[in-house]
Amino acid sequence: MRQVITDIFAFILVVGIGSTLVLDGWAVLLDKVAGLTPTNWGFVGRWLVGLSRGQAVLDGANTAEPSRAEKGLGWAFHYLVGLGYAALVVMLYGTMIISAPHAGAFIVVGMMISTLAGMTILMPGMGAGFLGAKLPNQGQKIAMMIVGHGVFAAAQFACALALAQLLAP
Repeated sequence: MRQVITDIFAFILVVGIGSTLVLDGWAVLLDKVAGLTPTNWGFVGRWLVGLSRGQAVLDGANTAEPSRAEKGLGWAFHYLVGLGYAALVVMLYGTMIISAPHAGAFIVVGMMISTLAGMTILMPGMGAGFLGAKLPNQGQKIAMMIVGHGVFAAAQFACALALAQLLAP
């Protein structure tokens, strides 16, 4: 039993952090190559602070550069969500996914669920409206989110495969 728990924690850490790092690398690449600005995790931190005060939507009135605390909170949240998605894979597909990863699990969690959460929770919370309806470039933002979360799902699968190889007897 102890080994199963150790394997679950290893899976969550490797897949959660590894895939989130790849997603961040993808965002940096898009910024450098195409000039597409990545998510400002400081504003996400500001939104989280607002949530703690009962404000569900970031109102956009405070456009000041996020504080160090807001940036730290936003980045921590970003990585905790990555860990959460890795844990969700195990919860939905069982511990066998650790030794025998299959792409379908990561498409469902890493791409479909995470994209829907972004469009139905994060976008509205950040003031962009449900599915980004208030954005002037809604279609582009949704397309970029789908592609980014596809990269995230592929990275989850790659990290899971690598870990399965390391854990194999």
